Amino acid sequence: MTDRALPVRRRSLLAGAAAATLAAPAIAQGNVRVARVWGEPGPYGGVFVQGMNEWASRNNANIRFEIEQIPWDGVTVKLTTDLAARRPPALISVESPIAYQLAAEGLLEPVDDVCQQINATQRLVDGFSLASFGAWKGVQYAVPVHHQACLLVAQQDIIDELGLGNPATWNWDNFANAAKTIAEKKPGMAGYTMALGRNLCADYHITQFIWQAGGLTWDPSANFRTAFSSAETVEAFDYIRRLFSYMPRSAVEFSFLQVVDQHVTGRTGMSAYWGRTMGRAAEEAKPIFDKMEYYLNPAHPRTGMRWSWTDINGWIIPRRDNPFVRETKEAVAYVSNSTDWMVKYSQSLMPNVGPVFKDVATAPAMLAHPFYQSKKRSLDVIFTESVPHQCNTGFELKKGINPLAGIAHGRSVWAQAVQRMLLNNENPRQAVDWGQRQFEAIRADNTRLIAG
Repeated sequence: MTDRALPVRRRSLLAGAAAATLAAPAIAQGNVRVARVWGEPGPYGGVFVQGMNEWASRNNANIRFEIEQIPWDGVTVKLTTDLAARRPPALISVESPIAYQLAAEGLLEPVDDVCQQINATQRLVDGFSLASFGAWKGVQYAVPVHHQACLLVAQQDIIDELGLGNPATWNWDNFANAAKTIAEKKPGMAGYTMALGRNLCADYHITQFIWQAGGLTWDPSANFRTAFSSAETVEAFDYIRRLFSYMPRSAVEFSFLQVVDQHVTGRTGMSAYWGRTMGRAAEEAKPIFDKMEYYLNPAHPRTGMRWSWTDINGWIIPRRDNPFVRETKEAVAYVSNSTDWMVKYSQSLMPNVGPVFKDVATAPAMLAHPFYQSKKRSLDVIFTESVPHQCNTGFELKKGINPLAGIAHGRSVWAQAVQRMLLNNENPRQAVDWGQRQFEAIRADNTRLIAG
């Protein structure tokens, strides 16, 4: 069997399996059937499932939805193992790179009908499109649910005390100088903290700098050829090495929670993170919370770019071996059409879970949250001002959808390349060239998704 013949047969098989599933007769009424829902760590997935179960109680009493949380760094492994074992959940919350990948593989149920039923296109916050959440070859495969932008988190009291200016106007040089000043003037405090361990969080933090410098992992204009080994990527690596001088030495081990811990415990003046740092500080460290502010990422001096890794999350529905497609669609539409449920969803982890629908973002109940009284400027940055600067590996620089990005998602190649520079003392060019070879191998393994 040739490589070219393989995807054709596989897609035919998947299509046949999907058709068989969708045409299967309804299961007899009686025993309650459990439909599993996969979500990220945090309460918000559970809140959405509560709404789905409200739909079930009113419309289909013999089904119950149950949330199953998957660690951020475990999503890729969980997906590949359970889907390969033909044991999918009924519904999954994923970031758009994974949605692109699974759609390109032919594993997802189209959800254009759901998006039409909830009037998603007209309701989306300005700057988003349906394709941002997960489309493939003109078909929508993800229902929008939330967004999270990774931004500059700063302690305003320290910025003001040291006369470092307005972070909203900083470029890379201003930012590095601010980190240096904080580290020198505040003994025991890092100037800046980001994740640099071999993990998903580090990938996100690192790719922000690459995009700001004008670099790419793949080039959508040239059949998604590998473009990692560029002068722009080398520049970003060199800048990360410069910033590392003002970070905790242990940053080379950090993932999501360690970065939050550093900031909330007052061990760093600035950090790269999503809204959770604010929420955690409000819970555990009010003096930190009171002086905390969020800003767009500092602009690159040459390009002016302020790209931020944005979790553009949507609900996807596995197609193969999923006996709950119809019920899941109806339940997702029910909750998505409810402003009240979507406000509860966003407020379950404020301000980490950004509303994607305008009616939710402006709902009186949303604006009544206490954070709007004390942190409205930062919330506006997190929820709306960051949207034009959204970027992730699945939608690089908004130039085109790249299925290969989804397949690299979770492999930590970006993080490993930076670690070779910081831990192995390779120069930025050597580390970038190593990353190029890894991405070329990934691309070679998956060119069938482009040809398909």
